Order: sequence, then structure tokens, then C-alpha cells
Amino acid sequence: MSKLFTIGHSQYTPEYFIKLLEQHGVNYILDVRSTPYSRYAEQFNRENIHTFLEKNGMRYSYMGKYFGARPIELTLYNPKGYLDFDKVAQSERFNIGVENVILGLERGNKIALMCTEKDPIDCHRAIMVARAFDLKGIEVNHILPDGDIQTQKELDNRLLDMYFGDREQLSIFNYNNVVSDEQYIIQAYRKRNEEIGYRISQKQVAAI
Repeated sequence: MSKLFTIGHSQYTPEYFIKLLEQHGVNYILDVRSTPYSRYAEQFNRENIHTFLEKNGMRYSYMGKYFGARPIELTLYNPKGYLDFDKVAQSERFNIGVENVILGLERGNKIALMCTEKDPIDCHRAIMVARAFDLKGIEVNHILPDGDIQTQKELDNRLLDMYFGDREQLSIFNYNNVVSDEQYIIQAYRKRNEEIGYRISQKQVAAI
């Protein structure tokens, strides 16, 4: 099965965006934004990106319905008011989306999930969506602004260093309750979820 890529469109020109995709052989963009429009990068509005990708022999599909970061179902938010990525990843709709992407990979498409943020650590495409594919054993590569690749495993290490940089020291002094890297990674993803997850109003929280 092919690798799965992700990319943030940031404020790139269409030409530079195409260059990044061609560099890694991507031929199919799946848009995972809840709203496929940008006030600051109109070249990536749904109709515009569809047009310039098509002119360059690439395909585009909008999949915000499956993978968007702002679902309307209040049951997917936690009592603190932010979107719970774990709940989303367990939802039927999300997993239908996952199955469709896997089918696309099996058919030979070189797929990249696209959202807005240039750094994957700041985006739900990596912390929620790509995380789910990684847990299914699919290799995920994030295309960085300079064209380099950061794997999901490398992102795991960034998260560990961000939230548990002293984990080895903690293990030394807490040898009766040793926490594995895997457990730290789960906690790190949850902490990042809390920081970047979309938040609903207090009135909506009260309705949960």
C-alpha cells in the first residue's frame, strides 16, 4: 500500500504548492477542512484549488464531512468544550472516511490530506486524522514547507519532547510506577488535542 501524505496549504502560491506535491509524487488531494475556504489564501478556496490541481493533472475531493475539525454533533465535544479527537476517531462517519482513503491508496493513488496549518503539530490533520491512520499501520508522511518530510513517528517524538521532556528523569524517580513511551504518547496527543481542538460556546457545553 502507498504511503499517506499530509500537507498544510498555508499561504503558498499555487505554483509552490504544486511543486511540493510533485516532489513527493502526490496526485490526489483530500481536503479535510471543515470549511474549504480561506480569507487569507483565496487560491485555496474549494473551487480555485480544484481548478489549478486539475490543470496540473491532479485530483481533488472534499472530505471535511468525514475529517473536519468542527463537527456539529455536540456529543463529540467533551465537558471542557473542546472537540474530543478520540471520540471523533471512534465515530462511524470518521471510519467510513478512513475506509474510503484506504481504498484510494489500494487503487494506487498518491494521496495527501490537506488542511491549513503549515506545521503538522498545530493541525488536526496530524493530531487527529493522521494519528488514526498511523494506529492502523499506515505510514504517514507530513510534507513540510521546505519540502522535507516528517513522519508520524517523528511527530510522536516532537510531542513527547514538548510535553514530557523530562520523562526519563521521572522514570528514574518513579521506578515503582514506570510509564512507557506508548503511554506518554497517548497522553501527549490528548494534551495537544486540548490545546488545538475547536471549542464550542459555554451555552453549547451546557447542552452536552
